[in-house]
Amino acid sequence: MRRLLLTALIAVRAGLPATAAEAAMPPGVRTNLAAAVVFIPEGANATPTTTFDLTLHLHGAPAVVERNFIAARSPGILANVTLPGLSAVYARHFATTNAFWEIVRDAADRLRSEGGPPPLLRRLTVTSFSAGFGGVRELLKDEAIFERIDTLVMADSIYAGFAGDPAERRVDPANMAGFLRFAREAVAGRKRLLITHTQLATPTYASTVETANHLIARLGGERTPANEDWGNGLRLLNRFQRGQCEILGFAGATGEDHLQHLRQLARWLRRASEDPAD
Repeated sequence: MRRLLLTALIAVRAGLPATAAEAAMPPGVRTNLAAAVVFIPEGANATPTTTFDLTLHLHGAPAVVERNFIAARSPGILANVTLPGLSAVYARHFATTNAFWEIVRDAADRLRSEGGPPPLLRRLTVTSFSAGFGGVRELLKDEAIFERIDTLVMADSIYAGFAGDPAERRVDPANMAGFLRFAREAVAGRKRLLITHTQLATPTYASTVETANHLIARLGGERTPANEDWGNGLRLLNRFQRGQCEILGFAGATGEDHLQHLRQLARWLRRASEDPAD
């Protein structure tokens, strides 16, 4: 039993697939570029292009992320960065902004037609699961990168430290500054932000529930209660929606509940691309 619990914990931390079926790689072309795996689905980008759309995902087994990317019918190509370790690993990796721009350049080179110039990045979607937030937080600190991100999807993936006495569990606003700024841009309709979270408790740092509450409070809003069965073990408890910013609170306080937010990435990608008014 102890070994099973440890295996489950490691799987959650690494964003690993839990079954052999989940580990099966979908058809397509992959290129390993330093820490990133660039994936072009089979049949996509068959003709030369002058611009391209890129989805950059942080933390999640390539097979799971790639299948969700295909299922969402997301345009363009996918770059997945999954590193061994927790959020600090992602923070260190993206603290040097060259890491981000290298991914963009390498992705463009992968789509370059023979003898032609590399295509230009048109739209950028950044998605994150679990520990990937450490990298996203670094990306949002850089003005040029912040401006390039059109859509941000955080799948049970914003954690933070505490300010002052940890017993009071006050979310450190410095850890949330970039996310709050992006949320305000989404409220104004200039960007899109989708945040999902479970009820998983984190005794020594702020949970995804607490960081979501922090953002909603700073935006001067409140949650609307709900009780909706979304299938696949997801039950919506509440939501906050203003402009193009949406925060969805789901039931569940286990590692399996947490992993479901990675497995449902296609749903989040589709939702983030919809018109909130529809």
